[in-house]
Amino acid sequence: MPAFDVPANLAFENYTDRAGGIRMRPYQSEPAKAILDSVINKRGHTIVLIISRQAGKDELLANLLSYLMTLFAHREVGIVIANPTYKPQTINAIMRLENRLKANLLTKSMWKKRSDYMRMVGGATTSFLSGDKSAAVVGATASLLLVINEAQDISPAKYDKDFAPMVASTNATRLIVGTVWTSNTLLAREENAAREAEKADGFRRVFLYTSEEVRRHV
Repeated sequence: MPAFDVPANLAFENYTDRAGGIRMRPYQSEPAKAILDSVINKRGHTIVLIISRQAGKDELLANLLSYLMTLFAHREVGIVIANPTYKPQTINAIMRLENRLKANLLTKSMWKKRSDYMRMVGGATTSFLSGDKSAAVVGATASLLLVINEAQDISPAKYDKDFAPMVASTNATRLIVGTVWTSNTLLAREENAAREAEKADGFRRVFLYTSEEVRRHV
């Protein structure tokens, strides 16, 4: 495998802007910093991002995955991202990551496809899984990060049975992302738990951006 040297001072914003041609907005950079702090320092936090639709949530996720794969390309690590359905959500998520990997100067000649649902940069692998109740996802391990996207549409029982065990032995960071929600969803449950954890240690874990907040930056 060719040498893969990543500058030690490569910040997320520099990676997306100067190497990838996309400038992150403040409501994207803010949660990204907390996620990366938890991952890099092995804090094992569960971070909840609730953001209005059409605000760049999926763009943030694609860039975040690409950045982490680049940063940890020298190691064999695993990222798992779950979407509520395989078609179209999981397929769209794979396409977005591929577009970022192709466009970024640091990854365009380094990334590769391992299977229909796995993409790699060096030894870092991102696996895309479906959160549908009938989907068989047992066996994957998230050693670096577990992402549950559109968590308001994924069953809490499915998460507890199939996805939470993926970080049981790794203490990997969990990112729970969603848009609209009601009080009995996985998103709401994890938000409540994250707020309690915030009170205990002072680390911010919940990031909520309404459409009004987004419009101030767009």
